[in-house]
Amino acid sequence: MTAPWTLEQITAAAPDQASMSAARRLSSAWSDPGHSARSLWGLCRGSGSKPYTTVVDLTGPAFRCSCPSRKFPCKHALSLLTLWAAGNVPEGPEPDAAAEWLDARAAKSTEARTAIDSGGPPKTSDPATALKRAERVTAGLADLERWLTDRVRSGLGSIAHDYGTYDAVAARMVDAQAPGVAAMLRTLPSIARSGTDWPTRLLVEYGRIHLLIRAYRDVDSLPEPLARSVRTHIGFPTKIDEVRREPAVRDHWHVLACRVTEDNRVYTRKVWLRGRDSRRWAILLDFTHGTQRFPDAAPVVGTTIDADLHFHPAGAPLRAQLGICHGPPTSISTLPGTDLDEALGDYADALAADPWTRSWPMLLDAVTPTHAADGWHLVDEHGRALPLGGDDTDRWRLLAVAGGRPLTVCGDWDGCSVVPAAMYSPTDLSDSTEGSRP
Repeated sequence: MTAPWTLEQITAAAPDQASMSAARRLSSAWSDPGHSARSLWGLCRGSGSKPYTTVVDLTGPAFRCSCPSRKFPCKHALSLLTLWAAGNVPEGPEPDAAAEWLDARAAKSTEARTAIDSGGPPKTSDPATALKRAERVTAGLADLERWLTDRVRSGLGSIAHDYGTYDAVAARMVDAQAPGVAAMLRTLPSIARSGTDWPTRLLVEYGRIHLLIRAYRDVDSLPEPLARSVRTHIGFPTKIDEVRREPAVRDHWHVLACRVTEDNRVYTRKVWLRGRDSRRWAILLDFTHGTQRFPDAAPVVGTTIDADLHFHPAGAPLRAQLGICHGPPTSISTLPGTDLDEALGDYADALAADPWTRSWPMLLDAVTPTHAADGWHLVDEHGRALPLGGDDTDRWRLLAVAGGRPLTVCGDWDGCSVVPAAMYSPTDLSDSTEGSRP
């Protein structure tokens, strides 16, 4: 039998705090609620004459409601989950409408998997189109190499580093169909405005871009995983159906953190996963424009899912697509973190396999957030420390929750600092609840 979600897990699944507040006010509006091993259902009284029909697929999770809300999940789905968490949803047979929707979802998942497995080799792009793009990329990168070389010869202190300068050359890279390189260039002006050591940091980024240019020049002679990384960093897309043809990696994946960020009305949802048995990291990324209504619900933070993941081909595979789930999620009960040496070793291995790796996940065990005159740090039991990044709000919240006690911290190490994404205390794990977001 699937264990009820905790209130922390339900809150993590909510699109915003207002939805959770509205959900709590609906506790007395339900009729005929019920649950099975795979689902919840019920009728919720609204402002109209006909109640809203709500169904939650616990194996997804996925949500269906007849209300007109544009939020996902809606307040009715959250309220039903809250009712279940309080033990107020009896077990029973699934209504026909709920069973039909759940069976259709299961059949669709099976059909999609069968189509991928039996559909033969993936479709390839037109060779003439691919050759034309390769020629444009090669020419654009050759121009960029000359531009970088001229700037280094002139001296970084004697040339402009304003946004307009870098935007102009980034636009040329977009025209050359190398959008990944354009994105790298647009990050450089901020480096030139941060700290007294900016020339060193900027030169490192110049070197990183120059290495990518040289690697693309010889991409056909590189090992295939590294060649895929080079093309990805340049900006060549990888089709989802191609990713799903990659061998499945099945594990019990701990869902450690989830964050949604927005840039120019493009919302990005990032979910951190770590294999219980393989101790392998995976990142799920989803994008949507104009609204946070993503096409599928994310796995719930604080749970473990028995699932297949398909990793994007790369020298250091990290981004993945969620495949078949082999059962409903369960709460995390144990969470083996790593010490600083192992975490930094994992980052070094990733960087060796893919020199353009920007950051790598860490799950640091028994580290204490500290704030002193020399800055923010995560300090282990031996007094060793890593700089703590992120914004001040997240760092102060992390410090307040820790209260001087060690925590397990999940975050990303970028070679300079750890940017926290979630924190777990011993109480969180003993109570089988999710960790708190910093």
